[in-house]
Amino acid sequence: METDLVASSKGKLVNFRMKELKDVLTKLGLPKQGKKQDLVDRIFHQLSDEGVARIIDDTYRKMQISEAADLAIMGQSGLDICNVKVEMEAEDSLNLGGKIFCPCGTSLPSESKIQCVDPRCLVQQHISCVIIPEKPMEEIRLLPPLFFCETCRIKRADPFWITVAHLVSPMKLVASNIPTDGTNPLQKAEAAFHLTKAHSDLLQNTEYDVQAWCILLNDKVSFRMQWPLHAELQVNGLLVRTVNRPGTQLLGSNGRDDGALITLYIGEGVNQISLSGCDARNFCFGVRLVKRRTVAQVLSLVPKETAGEVFEDALTRVRRCFGGVATGNEDGDSDLEIIADSIIVNLRCPMSGSRIRVAGRFKPCVHTGCFDLETFVELNQRTRKWQCPICMKNYSLEDLIIDPYFHRITTMMRNFADDLTEIEVKHDGSWRVKCKGENNNLAEWHSPDGSTYAARSEVVSNSETKQLVNSGQTIIARIKKNLSANVDVSKYWSTSPNKHMSYHVENNSEKIITMSSSASGCSRHEEDPIVNQDTNSRKDLNDIPHRIDPILELETKLMG
Repeated sequence: METDLVASSKGKLVNFRMKELKDVLTKLGLPKQGKKQDLVDRIFHQLSDEGVARIIDDTYRKMQISEAADLAIMGQSGLDICNVKVEMEAEDSLNLGGKIFCPCGTSLPSESKIQCVDPRCLVQQHISCVIIPEKPMEEIRLLPPLFFCETCRIKRADPFWITVAHLVSPMKLVASNIPTDGTNPLQKAEAAFHLTKAHSDLLQNTEYDVQAWCILLNDKVSFRMQWPLHAELQVNGLLVRTVNRPGTQLLGSNGRDDGALITLYIGEGVNQISLSGCDARNFCFGVRLVKRRTVAQVLSLVPKETAGEVFEDALTRVRRCFGGVATGNEDGDSDLEIIADSIIVNLRCPMSGSRIRVAGRFKPCVHTGCFDLETFVELNQRTRKWQCPICMKNYSLEDLIIDPYFHRITTMMRNFADDLTEIEVKHDGSWRVKCKGENNNLAEWHSPDGSTYAARSEVVSNSETKQLVNSGQTIIARIKKNLSANVDVSKYWSTSPNKHMSYHVENNSEKIITMSSSASGCSRHEEDPIVNQDTNSRKDLNDIPHRIDPILELETKLMG
């Protein structure tokens, strides 16, 4: 064995308490009686075996786990130990102050290192061990802007499990030899772990379990588990199934593997576990004691409406995506462009089909689409897919928030019929519910903060509008019929003469642009299919009857 590895193991032994020394001796099958120095000397004599160094390193890591996990390990009797706050995750306080905690099993400081960005962790790892290029012979050119160690990734992969303690610290699968014929090598990792009586007592409660987990170190989907091809997990000599897919089938970008629950295969005392797979990729493997979270407990981790995002930021996003919705034929040579005053937003959840009650979204998403928060979390209890259903980008529970803009609207709609699912939104963020034939105050225009206001419009007479046309200007206008039979020109622009002009006439209640809450991106990129610039008929505004059909398009070509 390497001299520096022996020196590293001796340095760790010096810091061991009697408890850690006895744990190591138990795993080695050696006597545990005697003074502390006797125990240390007994282990020193076994350092010629490289497997002993791994046990020492594994025990050293466990020693630095949080006090919350230590409370579960210390001698409290009976199921009353469940009252101890072991649900405080071990990795939440696994702050080693920048110490090296690498899955390679060594703590040598000579190599270049990278630090986990989780402020409750901050461990350092060897870059060559955890940053794996896509191609084997490729150099590592850029480090990821956000790096999470394997324990922080597992924690985020499935928040329905709380890590109570790491029974086997993360370790890399190692290939014994590399085939020369290009086939995948056989990789393997094995370890012994000690299940204490306190842990065994916890497992009498159905909320607790022991989980074997595995991740791909350079997985493009960071927060998920993944087992190697042809994975074979053995616990105390018994084969444990890991995946339902065929051993030769790779896990797709939308797929998720689950951890293997091994409680029924282990017992109090020393247990043996091994994982092998025929795969050329780099995997990390470990075992942890976990406790289940309920849907309500996971929902409680989502920040409150005011804590996740300020209302002004949400309103800015809505104005950016909905403001100045341009429609028309961008490929044409006409100056025609219709500017929609408002668009329709469907508040149905893209997963349940029902109206959203609590508007959830992932904070990094740039679109305005939302989903029902409770429905999303309930589905993820089974799928473990923390993926935005609108843009399909992968995130974690930490990125999940309540949208303050749409949540304010859905809250005001909560006591109204469930079939009211559409709202009109103007470019400034003001809104109203689309509800025909109902005496509903939500049908009035509301400011973004939810207060009602009287909509203002610029109303001109037919003769004034005709003067605009006869003056030789091309205008683009939205014409609406109002109660006084005047024409409401909401928008108009002066452009060059001798161009085509189109008037888009419609009822006040007619939908302009339909935008589902499941649409990705801003609606300004959509086109209005009802615009037609191919008609050559000539009309005058005075020819428009007072009884306007729901949708009427008139096109006028001004002659120079």
